[in-house]
Amino acid sequence: MKNRAIRRFSAVLICAAVLLGVFAACNSASSGGPPAKKSLVMEARNTSAAGMAADQAATSGAQKTTSAASGSQSVSSAMKAASSQKIIEQLSYQLETLKFDDSVKKIQSLCSEMGGYVQDSNVTGSGLVQKNLRNANYVLRIPQEKLGQFKNSAGSIGNIVSFSTSSENVSEKYYDTEARLKSLRTQQERLLALLKKSGSLADVVTLEKALADVNYQIEQLTGTLRKYDSLIDYSTVNIQLNEVVKPTELEKTPVSVGDKIQKQFKDSLRALGGFGEGLLVFLIGGSPILVPLLLVALFVIFRIRRKRKQTKKENEQPVAPLLTKSLSDEKKEDPEKKT
Repeated sequence: MKNRAIRRFSAVLICAAVLLGVFAACNSASSGGPPAKKSLVMEARNTSAAGMAADQAATSGAQKTTSAASGSQSVSSAMKAASSQKIIEQLSYQLETLKFDDSVKKIQSLCSEMGGYVQDSNVTGSGLVQKNLRNANYVLRIPQEKLGQFKNSAGSIGNIVSFSTSSENVSEKYYDTEARLKSLRTQQERLLALLKKSGSLADVVTLEKALADVNYQIEQLTGTLRKYDSLIDYSTVNIQLNEVVKPTELEKTPVSVGDKIQKQFKDSLRALGGFGEGLLVFLIGGSPILVPLLLVALFVIFRIRRKRKQTKKENEQPVAPLLTKSLSDEKKEDPEKKT
């Protein structure tokens, strides 16, 4: 009995120890297991967040790169389109100068500095000494890329009285001519190939005639393109240079009422002065004709007045003699009546 009790007690102890070990294992498992799982989840979330951030950064970087590439492509396409434009520019100047010779030298030196050339020029007049003011007309060809520099330097030639600019876009005509020329050259090559293969005389004559026609058109279109290239690469600048004694005063457009009144007053004085100057020039310049005419007119007036005076005297003189004669006749008749 005693042994059985000891065995039972030991079995109970063993069971209790096993149960304690199981509970301890469960507690350790419950305390260590879940945190490990939680850390893995957080790591996964962090990894996914980092991956998303990296993806967003990569996406934004790709978008920026794409936008930058598209921007650079648009800029390059715009630059390419601008460079492909065929524009003919032309400038016209009207200038005044007190030093004509210096201004002419300045035109020529400025044209040489810009890398251009003088297409046409002429000078008229003998100069201020002989009272015949000079005028000059120049047609310059200036490289298109130096045209802005020429505009900035044109004021050094003389006083700019007027300025005008014009431009013509001939891109469509230019590229159409270029395409036609390319087509004609292809046709020329085909005709030459057929001419080599042809054997009959009639075919040779026909092909040569067609080839001559194509060559003529090619020469015409080539000349047109050369003309376009010359006008596009070298802009035309027309300059009219006038020698003056006094430069023209350029007036601004009046805005206020006072400015308009002042301008009208100046215009009236200028018109009056111009009329007086013109009248003086007419009288002095026409004196060789006007003086004889004036003398003849004075002589005629003098003769007319003198004749009128004589006529008036003749009309007044007969009245007194008739009266005296009638009185004397009456006196003579009275004595006869008395006798």
